Amino acid sequence: MHQSRLVISVALLVPVLVLAACGTSDDPAVPVKFLNNGLEFRHGDARLRLLPRVLVNGAWKGSGYCSGSSVLQCPIPHGYLLVYEPLEQPGNWQVQVHLAEPATVEALELSGDLVLPGANAWISNGFQSWSQSGAVALGYPPADVTLASALAMRGDGEVIRAGRELSWQWTAAGGGGPTFVAGVTDAKTWKCWTQVARTDDSLPDQLTVRLVCGGAGEHVAVAAGGGVASEPWSIGLHDTAEAGLAAYAKRLTSRRWVHPVAAEAGWNSWYELWDAVTEQDVRANAALAKAWLTPWLPKDAPPLRIVVDDGWQVSWGDWRPNAKFPSGLDGLAKDMKAQGFCMGVWLAPLLVAESDPLVAAHPDWFVEGAAYLHLKNGKMRVLDVTHPDAAAHLQAVIAQIVGWGYDLLKIDFLFAGTYEGARHQAVTGTQAYDRALELIRQAAGPDTVLLAVGAPALPTLRHVDAWRVGGDIAVENFGAVWAFLPNQLRSIAARLPFCQATLCDADPAILRTMTQDEVGFGAWTVATAGGAGFLSDDLRKVDAGRADWALGDGRVPLWMTGKPAFPEDFFPAGAPSSLASALVDHLQGKSSHVVPRIWRMADGRRVAFNPGETPWTVEGIVVPPHAARRID
Repeated sequence: MHQSRLVISVALLVPVLVLAACGTSDDPAVPVKFLNNGLEFRHGDARLRLLPRVLVNGAWKGSGYCSGSSVLQCPIPHGYLLVYEPLEQPGNWQVQVHLAEPATVEALELSGDLVLPGANAWISNGFQSWSQSGAVALGYPPADVTLASALAMRGDGEVIRAGRELSWQWTAAGGGGPTFVAGVTDAKTWKCWTQVARTDDSLPDQLTVRLVCGGAGEHVAVAAGGGVASEPWSIGLHDTAEAGLAAYAKRLTSRRWVHPVAAEAGWNSWYELWDAVTEQDVRANAALAKAWLTPWLPKDAPPLRIVVDDGWQVSWGDWRPNAKFPSGLDGLAKDMKAQGFCMGVWLAPLLVAESDPLVAAHPDWFVEGAAYLHLKNGKMRVLDVTHPDAAAHLQAVIAQIVGWGYDLLKIDFLFAGTYEGARHQAVTGTQAYDRALELIRQAAGPDTVLLAVGAPALPTLRHVDAWRVGGDIAVENFGAVWAFLPNQLRSIAARLPFCQATLCDADPAILRTMTQDEVGFGAWTVATAGGAGFLSDDLRKVDAGRADWALGDGRVPLWMTGKPAFPEDFFPAGAPSSLASALVDHLQGKSSHVVPRIWRMADGRRVAFNPGETPWTVEGIVVPPHAARRID
């Protein structure tokens, strides 16, 4: 095993310097200039100025004076920083450092001052699918130790984040005037994050901005005379949040742009049967799902998809069917396909239970210093895909499952593949993750649908067809409860650019236990994502009349448009100082989530959501607590 590091030759970077595009944006509403004091963006009364910095050998280095016309060059001790438009993504911006002496680079940054009239909130996006995300009130920057703790947090701890410290991958800020939007458009080497904060309460329009790639445990070794670049950043000032998010979404690197797939409907075994699911459960629920869903489906809808979730396998890492599936997964798929269904299956391809014989037999196949503690199934080791034998094992597993007749793979717990640690080859966690998804795609083939869950959107989107947009809609310990529904709606709002660039899976509409208004709220929430439409209760136990609560009013076609809705109040009034927790809400018996309340659906209809505890009247229509109502 070797410590993760990366050596990049300066020869690989020189062509970028020679051929860099001119310093102008392709968005005519956002003039850009190279000035001695940095990169400047202006739009009406809004203004943004940025300068580059680098975290090298544990110390931040920057320059107060930069020069250049097509490339901004800023001297630092023993080297220089560059800001430029990458050839392959004109209109985006990268920071690059060149060093005369060997050094370890830990982060690259653009930071500076933002004047944004009327701004009162910014988007705090969690690292991966399940992580709490939403709008928070603009506050002061956190203390260094608080920020460092947030950057180091991973796994379940990061999922329940309060969101005050930073936003992973992208952010937007605004509220009463123009909107600032910035985010990386791809990720191959670094974990990237953003921060927007106030500087002085007496100057509410004066903000600070940080756009950083790194600082989350990456250590990139640069040889003397070499260099390394950040990920590409899309940066803009826009009249509206809708325009800004659309512009950013178009720049995202996504498989959907070259290989689109249709949004699907069907049934998933997870949200009531959990890991106790049996073959007979799948067969019985598939028949009921077909009877209940078919009358509501669009005429051109693809065949219903039946997904066998966690519980079919021998163990995590031993991806063979257990005794609860006597026909095997291949026999089940054959029978279900004969009945007109398409089949999908769940697995966590990058995790192996520490007790599995594979760990003892091949200890060098796993990332040293990286593990995930699953609350129910114990300690999991992370597969090191930079080891050729481990990579071959991963591909063999994927190819076998696809060969059984499953052309949708729900690949879960992917975030663990980004963990920093000692690997067979010297790469960062993000580089290893990118390689893992590339291996999975190669083994699955181009036409197998990959649904990524527990995954950072970037660098995932270039490899997959669909992405889980929020946390679980129910948990085994509590079952189906109201508190998880507003959390999902808040996540969709905070991830809208990703849902414009890929199919977003908002989890199924839950039918059991909750009131009719709550079931309808959840079903309309699925419609705001537009990327899939599934049921997941044990339908044998649910009154068929409850299905109408979710499936009626033209919601099922909206589940499958492939287009998200957009909230008219993207920066909701009264944005909180930190993100509310669904778990805490449930335990305290209250609803404290602040979400956008009025959404314009893909078909133009407008829907008002009331997550609160008292009725709300909008445009003459009363929306009861825990309910959603059409107001078009």
